[in-house]
Amino acid sequence: MLLSRGTLSIRPSCHVRFYSAPTQQSIPKKAAGAFTSNKHISQPVSLNKTLVYIGPFADSVQKYKMVATLFGACGLCAVPGLLSTGQAPVLAVALTGVSALIPAGFIHWYTRNLVTRLMVYDDIKTVERERRRPRDMKNDKWLGIETVSLFGRLKEHNMWLQDLKDVSLTSSTQQQSKMVIWEEQKKPNKGRRYALERAIVEADPYLQGLANRCPK
Repeated sequence: MLLSRGTLSIRPSCHVRFYSAPTQQSIPKKAAGAFTSNKHISQPVSLNKTLVYIGPFADSVQKYKMVATLFGACGLCAVPGLLSTGQAPVLAVALTGVSALIPAGFIHWYTRNLVTRLMVYDDIKTVERERRRPRDMKNDKWLGIETVSLFGRLKEHNMWLQDLKDVSLTSSTQQQSKMVIWEEQKKPNKGRRYALERAIVEADPYLQGLANRCPK
């Protein structure tokens, strides 16, 4: 840059380089590892409790059941009114009440085994350590499996992992289904099944470790 006549001043150039921080290999968003946080649990607990699985469409299933049950209740409330008029045929009124209940019943039957959330009674540090090294995982875990009732209420079922049995293999074809299906082996809920999305389980090393330790 010229400052005055016959004087030349040269400003030293400054080179700035930007280095990007190394990024860790992250688990796919659909995997449960991305959601591992106690903030997703609605009711706070005093024990260490970590969310390790969120089922696909978990919130949608809950809302569908609530809406279907509400419409079914409205349909049943309309039945006495139709009968009191004395003009509507009894058969037609009965079919109206039944048709109002069918959607709620079908949705509940189809999603009765669907697991919305899976919690493990361990702190997050332990879960993340065992996710990195699944071989160090204990053989038994105290679980909290959440399902949705007919009326859309969330209910948590507690049991040990060793009290479940993997019944994913179909007896006819001996092929694995698209769901990981666990069946409870002890009373009072003996025979109750819980279905988890296989794609999510296989995408997360921690969930895969739980599935491998479940008796078959």
